[in-house]
Amino acid sequence: MEKMKTKAKESKPKVKSLFDHVNEIRVGKNPKYFETLSDEDKKTWSNYMVCRVLSMQTDLIDVINDLQYYQDKTTPEQFYRVCIASTPKGKGYFPYIKNSTEKYNKSLLTLLCMHFQDSTRNVVEYMKLIPRDEVRSILRKYGHSEDQIEDMMEKA
Repeated sequence: MEKMKTKAKESKPKVKSLFDHVNEIRVGKNPKYFETLSDEDKKTWSNYMVCRVLSMQTDLIDVINDLQYYQDKTTPEQFYRVCIASTPKGKGYFPYIKNSTEKYNKSLLTLLCMHFQDSTRNVVEYMKLIPRDEVRSILRKYGHSEDQIEDMMEKA
């Protein structure tokens, strides 16, 4: 039985992620950073996404808002230089804020859409404002029993 030849793994350099780029803006601040990037690294750069991640730092929101005007008018290299000049140096933990989607009972939403004669999107906004007791009284008007109301209100 022949020995299987194991191929030596070629160690490819790791492609930089968006967060590597943002870390370079916040900490590294190397003006010649783009000259050191490979073509694959440059593909992971996005002016828009850099703005999004940097805006999670609350004290930079106004600055990033001003920078967004230039994100599609400059090259990535130029935008990087503007970012390093505009942001303070230093590490920190700035969690990425995700959209929280609230789930509501579909039959409850359908009934409330009919009641208010409005779209589902608007009724979801109403649900944040309407007291639960008022929603219960609306359900009673449409002939639902207390057990049915409780089932519908579980997800509300």
